[in-house]
Amino acid sequence: MGLAAPTAVAFASAGVLLVVQVIVRTTTSPDLLAEGYRFQAWSSNWMMQNLGLEDMAPFGPLALWIKHAYPPGLDVIRYVLMMPEWGSGLATDPVAVDERLYVVYAILYGITNAIAFAWVRDLTQSWRWGLAAAVLWALSPGHILLATLLEPSELSLVSVSFSFYFLYRFLRTRRPGYASAFLGALLVASWARSFIQIYVLVILIVAVASFHIMSKKRYRRWAWTALNIGILVLIFAYPVKQFIMFDTWSTTTFGGYHRVGMLHLDPREVQAPTATGAETPVDGWASIEDQVASASGTIIVEEPPQDIIDNALRFSSRFNTQELVRDNYRLEAAANQYLLNYPLESMQGLIRSLGITVPETLKPTSVYTNNVIVESLPYRGIWDWLVSGWRLIAILAAAVLWTVYQRRWSGTIELAKRYGWLGLYFVLIMLPIIFSNRYYPGREDEGPIWTDAVRQKMFLALPVSVFVIYALATVSSDLRSRANRGITP
Repeated sequence: MGLAAPTAVAFASAGVLLVVQVIVRTTTSPDLLAEGYRFQAWSSNWMMQNLGLEDMAPFGPLALWIKHAYPPGLDVIRYVLMMPEWGSGLATDPVAVDERLYVVYAILYGITNAIAFAWVRDLTQSWRWGLAAAVLWALSPGHILLATLLEPSELSLVSVSFSFYFLYRFLRTRRPGYASAFLGALLVASWARSFIQIYVLVILIVAVASFHIMSKKRYRRWAWTALNIGILVLIFAYPVKQFIMFDTWSTTTFGGYHRVGMLHLDPREVQAPTATGAETPVDGWASIEDQVASASGTIIVEEPPQDIIDNALRFSSRFNTQELVRDNYRLEAAANQYLLNYPLESMQGLIRSLGITVPETLKPTSVYTNNVIVESLPYRGIWDWLVSGWRLIAILAAAVLWTVYQRRWSGTIELAKRYGWLGLYFVLIMLPIIFSNRYYPGREDEGPIWTDAVRQKMFLALPVSVFVIYALATVSSDLRSRANRGITP
């Protein structure tokens, strides 16, 4: 249907958000804006996922590759945004970078709205329903919050939304270019947030093979498959780097805290044998085979290899430290051994974790943090009420029931077969969200209650909202058809 309309939606909604930002700053007391300019409390220079500009700039671009605490996607953007000052020989300016990042995120906000428009328009063959979807996304308090939160969420949202849309387009049309676009979007997403884990590699290899078989234009599909393999290599370049340099397949060295958090395994119970009074080997640490010890219920792990500590010492900034690498090695080893030796207790821990994260996903995203723009929205109260708690469950259930009723069981099964890969991808994105609870370093007494599920659920919101809007569109079409035929519902 062309790119003109989605492009117009993107530019229009980005422009409106920027105008709203100007209006809010003009009409709001500076005392209510963090440091007189931010809509929320945190600067991008002090978000725990990000590097400090003052550390990153003198070290150079290599810092982005050596970084281990979190994927470097947003720091790549921040590195570019600091160049007007740093490239001119001036000190880095975190305020200027934040201001420029607001503009970048407004553009990404507009692109996400355009994806909603294009996807719903494609399903309904109606630009009106597409526009309704774009408007709903533009008005969403949760989306506005992410677009004015100076951490990787909005970058993650737009890249994951693109990946969902392109995967849908491939499954609908079987055109191989869409499969490559899906993997390209996933590559960007993997550099924005810790989506890619080692088990995903096997699934993606199977997916690339499956896409090759499913593709139309068979005389060209080998070229597209070669491109897909190349993108797959790029996707896993960062996890491989993490393994070589820091002995972990996780793309974040916060991963150890996540692993023990979902198992409800207290990090303080993971110690050196000397801390428990256990017999100490010559090197002062337990062997890897004896990581799980019975001594006082404490888990004993071996010392991290010196090479990963040396690699971590090459560059430090904020949470990107050798202490985090040590913790990650220690806690990942403990989680692995706990899973192996105590499968029943591990399952119980995972179920308890769902009791923390699932209620969080049923809260409105706008409550994640205070935001001056979001708090000024006159419709926020009714919006948040409608898309949270039992109302959200009821909306989703109604959309599912209507789809089954309309297509009958045979049609529903055919739909599931055609879009099975989309469903599997949805689950892969969902898993790290519903098991996102963790211990906070230095605040372990609070338990593994720290979760960003209320914010991260937005990564799933586009396909869910598209499904609901499409169901509503088919209800409307069915009612009109019945009315035209004089049939009473």
